[in-house]
Amino acid sequence: MIVWKRTCGLLAALAGLATSVSAADLKDLVASNAAPIKVVGDCKFTEGPAYSPKGFLLFSDIPNSRIVRVDSDGTISDFLKPSGKANGLVFDAAGHLYACQGGAQRVVKIAIQDGKIEPLCDNYEGRSLNSPNDLALDGHGGLYFTDPRYGSDTKIDQPCMGVYYIDSLGKTTRVIDNLQRPNGILVSTDRKTLYVAEPNKRELWKYEITMPGRLGPGKPIFTGGEQDDGHGPDGMCLDQQGNIYATYKSVVVLNADGGLIGRIAVPEHPANCTFGGPDGKTLFITATTSLYSLAMNVAGAPLAESGPRPAPQISRTRSFRGPARLTQDKKEVASEETKEVVIKDIKLKLPATWKQEDPSNNLRLAQFTPPAVEGDKPSTELYVASFPGDGGGVDQNLKRWIDQFTNEARKVKMTTGDCDQGTYYVSDISGTFLQSSGGPLARGKKTPMPGYRSLSVVLSVPAKGVYFLRLTGPEKTVTAAAQAFRQSFGADASKEKEYEMK
Repeated sequence: MIVWKRTCGLLAALAGLATSVSAADLKDLVASNAAPIKVVGDCKFTEGPAYSPKGFLLFSDIPNSRIVRVDSDGTISDFLKPSGKANGLVFDAAGHLYACQGGAQRVVKIAIQDGKIEPLCDNYEGRSLNSPNDLALDGHGGLYFTDPRYGSDTKIDQPCMGVYYIDSLGKTTRVIDNLQRPNGILVSTDRKTLYVAEPNKRELWKYEITMPGRLGPGKPIFTGGEQDDGHGPDGMCLDQQGNIYATYKSVVVLNADGGLIGRIAVPEHPANCTFGGPDGKTLFITATTSLYSLAMNVAGAPLAESGPRPAPQISRTRSFRGPARLTQDKKEVASEETKEVVIKDIKLKLPATWKQEDPSNNLRLAQFTPPAVEGDKPSTELYVASFPGDGGGVDQNLKRWIDQFTNEARKVKMTTGDCDQGTYYVSDISGTFLQSSGGPLARGKKTPMPGYRSLSVVLSVPAKGVYFLRLTGPEKTVTAAAQAFRQSFGADASKEKEYEMK
């Protein structure tokens, strides 16, 4: 079991600071007899904790303009310095990092493969952003971020302190313009609700997400008490049950509708929080000069699959050196460049880093290998095939692909949509894959491959034929490649509908 070491010793005396319960079920969320434990101290002001799917924690030390890395063995190092006075941070499921660089007045993506920093938004309608503060991925390839201004300089560059949405292709729109100073931000676990902190009024606001980047009217669902909660809320996080953890004077725990569950006392004034740890059941809290951890009975909400790609028009005039652990010195990585490949009646726009291979059997028209996420073996492959007729029909192919995974812990999601090339059907399966050593149609020995994921597509091209595209391999690498795979044939996950086999 991985143990998180503390740099300043165990704070056994904190038992008396344990949770202040104002609802019967807070004790079910926090581990029995647990108290906050200091993990890192001696910072100037901590913010933006984010736990990587690779097993380490990052947080921002804003005045020192650094992002700090904490490994599971207790090792502490600078992940990025200078950080552009980064504040809010969030990972996607592939391990890419998204950050609000308040000092640099921009939102950026830091790629997991090479540490390349790509600006996602550094202005809106020709004006600099105020000071991006916090952000949340929406599960549709986009992200929301808040843009307030704090400190002695209250002059703002935008006409308001707003909330913005960056879609999957990098286009930015302002979605909220009537809050005084929006701060923390969350997207609910079902992706249907946006929560925004309004600390000037001690309020938490709730908005219905009618479609990616489109919101219904907002309303406050919780107002902190002046005595009990002080100013706030600041940063927030969600557990897997959809409960909200909002930082006021303490960590205030609310249900999805804003009902108070309880308050978790912290030795220093908290600013933000996130879940992490090997089982996801550790609440990490950034509080003034320190980082604390608290054992929980509940895990955090799952990470979103991916975030936006940089738009071509985004300025790249302000640059920062990438994380030392990720940077490949003097090596140009063209991860955002694409190449067009024509395969009979269809065209694919694939990342230039995806290596084209010779097809491994006669049924395949083309075959590609995307870059592997660190630690993933064996390699992931994308193949394209086409058979006379329709290969047995859509449902028959979907069922065949499902049956190539064992029943135990198998997860399946099926959707359908339209693109410029035709109508398509997607089967997204994860679990234990039964890999054949003799090709996709072989009936010989099959090797169980746990932790696999497959994105399989039936693409029907009018008056041309039916094509089969399949991306299969270790889950982390497939997840990292999922968005590029969909975009390669013109699919848009946000416009797809659920599909049920007949």
